[in-house]
Formats: sequence, C-alpha cells, structure tokens
Amino acid sequence: MPTHKPIIGLNDAFGAQARALRSLQGDILDLFEEAGYEEVIPPILERPDSMQSGAGRFLADQTVVFSDPAGAGTLAIRSDMTPQIARIAATRLQHEPILKLCYSGTVMLARPNVRGGSRQQWQTGVEYLGVAGRDGDIDVMHLAGRTMLAAGFDKTVLQVGHIGLLKALVADSDTALEQWTKKISRRSPDDLSELLANEQLSDAASTALLEMVTGVADEAWVRSHIGSINADFDNASKELLDLVKELNKELDGHVGVYADAAVMPRFLYHSGILFAGFADGVAQALLHGGRYDTMMAAHGRDMPATGFSCDLWALINAG
Repeated sequence: MPTHKPIIGLNDAFGAQARALRSLQGDILDLFEEAGYEEVIPPILERPDSMQSGAGRFLADQTVVFSDPAGAGTLAIRSDMTPQIARIAATRLQHEPILKLCYSGTVMLARPNVRGGSRQQWQTGVEYLGVAGRDGDIDVMHLAGRTMLAAGFDKTVLQVGHIGLLKALVADSDTALEQWTKKISRRSPDDLSELLANEQLSDAASTALLEMVTGVADEAWVRSHIGSINADFDNASKELLDLVKELNKELDGHVGVYADAAVMPRFLYHSGILFAGFADGVAQALLHGGRYDTMMAAHGRDMPATGFSCDLWALINAG
C-alpha cells in the first residue's frame, strides 16, 4: 500500500506561512538589489564533484546523492548554495573581475543540524567576489545588519571573529582544526580541558583557549593577548579590531558590532573574518558569514570572496 506519511524533517507550507515567506523573500531581495547585488538562480541539482569542491567538501555528509534515471549519472541535491555560486563565478561569469551576486532558494540537508530540526532551509544570501580585505567585508557586513532590520528584528548585533586567531592559538597542535572548532562551539570548558590535556601548547595559548569557551573572548580579551601568542595572532587581532571599529562607524549605532573571538565557522573554508547576526530575544544566530579567499581556487578561479547567508524559515519562526 502506498504511504502518505510525511517525511521527517520536510514540511509543506501554505496559506499565511507561504505568504510570509514570499513577502520576506521579496523584501530582502529588493534590499540586495539596491545594494548592487545581482540575483542568480542555480538549479537544485549539481554534479557531486562540483558540490564537493572547495566549500562543498565540508558538506559531504549533508549532501543527498542519487543516480539520475534520465542517464545524467550521479547527481546531488544541493545542501548549500555557496559552492554553486563559486561554480558560476568560475565558469559562466569568469570574465567579470568583480562580482556581487545574491540568491534565494531551497536547500536540503541529509540530516537535521539538531535533533528534531528541519532538513530543509530557504537559504538566502550574498557573495562578493573579487575584492579583498576590509572594503569587501564592510560592504557585506553592513548589508547583513540591514537584512536583520529588514526582517523586523530589534536590537540586532553582529558578533565578529577571525579564524586566524584560532589557527594561531593551535598552531603547535596535532589535532585537526575541525575538532578545535567543534569543541569551542560547544562552549564547554570541561570538553576543552580534556582536549588540552593531550596537547603540548604553551600556557598562554591554553589559557586563551579556555577563556574563549567561558564567554570572555571580547575586544578586551583580544587586546590582552596581543604580544603573548605569536605574530599570526597579532596580525589577525589587528585586522579584527580595525574592522569592528570601522563597521561601528558605518552602521552608526543601528546595529551593534562587537568582537568575539569565539565565533566559529560553520564550515572550514573560511580564511579570515567571521561573523554571526543575533537579535534581542532570539537564542540562535539569524545569519552567518565571513571571508573565504582560498576556497575559489578549488573551483578553478583564484579570487578573494566574502559573503553571508540566512534561512528565511528560521527568520520567520524566530520573529
């Protein structure tokens, strides 16, 4: 007998919920267009090699792969749109030196990120390619702040970190960077102490790492450790603090901007500045972003890049 039971983690949307999503999508895409970003609409299917290059290789366990009955071989349902934007920039738009692209569409995860969570997201975001350093970061982060405001959230905040800080702290470790990011994301001093017990890191680095998971990795924390870790830490610190200062001027108090070295990347393709957006009364981050200069080369075009994305369903449910 055929079954009509719903698939766990995948839901229908209709009526007021569907209207709310389309309205929010239109408002945000209008905002992106005003900021000079051109919309691209990639297909929901890709070849696995394309999806698993660069950013996609960190998404392999979240990507549904199947054999195409029409004879196109093995295909993948997208679990993130950034690899698709990278492919488009490296192929169809390869002659454009600077690209400001935006997108909005469904992605599907092989399994939910949290127990009982959804496997579907309406991922919406921007990618700014071809511009290195602070100018690109400020453009994207300014737009991220405006996006939260356009979605109707009050007392919004951007927490800004830098992956270079963590890389500098664990430079002498044999443990993979991915394990460090997972431990710090949990914000558990006990878990981190267990990992540190098997490492030969300096006392200064170990102390700084423990402080990161106790919620004190703010601007004062960054400044207090300059000169005590290594040159890479100092360079990342300067870049982070300068950007936070400049962005606060740019946003003029409409969105709070704070340094937080404990902001961790969702995927390890990030190469510099990281950020997450929050709002008063909302426990989870509303959006995530950062710089990923080294990722594009894996798609055949070596160029700097930065961007952010959010899930429209998450914004609606949090509002």
